[in-house]
Amino acid sequence: MTFLSSQKVLLRNVSLLLGSALIVTSCAKPNVHDPNAQIKVDVEGDKYVIPLNHIVRPDTGSYASFETDMGHGYFFWPSGRGLNNNDKNPNVFDYDNNIIEFYWAAKNSKIEGADIPTRIDSIKQEENRDFDRDDYELEAYVGSGDLYAIYYIGSTYTDVPITIRCMPTINEDQDRICQMEYMYPEYNNYVRLQFSKKHLADWQAINTMAIDYMKKWHQD
Repeated sequence: MTFLSSQKVLLRNVSLLLGSALIVTSCAKPNVHDPNAQIKVDVEGDKYVIPLNHIVRPDTGSYASFETDMGHGYFFWPSGRGLNNNDKNPNVFDYDNNIIEFYWAAKNSKIEGADIPTRIDSIKQEENRDFDRDDYELEAYVGSGDLYAIYYIGSTYTDVPITIRCMPTINEDQDRICQMEYMYPEYNNYVRLQFSKKHLADWQAINTMAIDYMKKWHQD
């Protein structure tokens, strides 16, 4: 092999190595030990920049960006902080009743949630009204059967109808998981929050914190 040929081979190998390095760098994980690490999230064209520890526990890491049809985050109630390495990992169904799970759709998206008024009508017609359980500016309806759900119906401060479904349990002493759903009027998008029933009294404040995060993370 001539000297010139050797140079060409060397240059080609260097180019291949540089190309590989660029690919690895473009998919590199954020520094999981950095408490300020952030991740770019594309929710059906909506751009968000979210602190990494509001999506995963830091020691699990995550790629620098991803695309999804629903935004998804976590925060602790009432502090509002993200996850740390000492917390349970909600991404593997590790339950902590102080962790709030938060989903949201893209602006002007109706992939879910547009039927909430219809669902509310069905609850009122099909479930049992329970005035004794009314509380926190919510109407209570109890499902039938041995393992019954409890439904709460109300509205946000903007008079947008909401449903909160507290899941069935084996016995009344167990902690219920509650899911709150509604269409957020400013973004015209679906919002879902999941929290322990022990935090039901704080549903409005929890919702406010979640919406504040959504607005803070959104990129215009």
